[in-house]
Amino acid sequence: MIKHIAMFKFKAFDSAEEKEKYHNRLQNAFDGLEEKIPEIKFLQIGFDQLHSDASFDFIVNVDIENMDALPLYANHPEHLKAVSIVKEMVAERKVIDYEF
Repeated sequence: MIKHIAMFKFKAFDSAEEKEKYHNRLQNAFDGLEEKIPEIKFLQIGFDQLHSDASFDFIVNVDIENMDALPLYANHPEHLKAVSIVKEMVAERKVIDYEF
């Protein structure tokens, strides 16, 4: 199995309302993705609760069967829809993929 973790820092939001609306859009974009993309064996997303200087704002935690399946997941049209929403506000991204 391959663990794919992507962490994102977002640009500043103009208001708490804008931030909440964007978070809801992200939640909706990732909800049910594991049912639409067969390569996903486990999917979890989360928003930072600590808000420290070292914190990232959003995480995507995915298990994929093997390395051959990783590009199938990454290039799946449903995943690309979610990615397009992430890209609207992303300022920084960190990714790790490892076998477990």
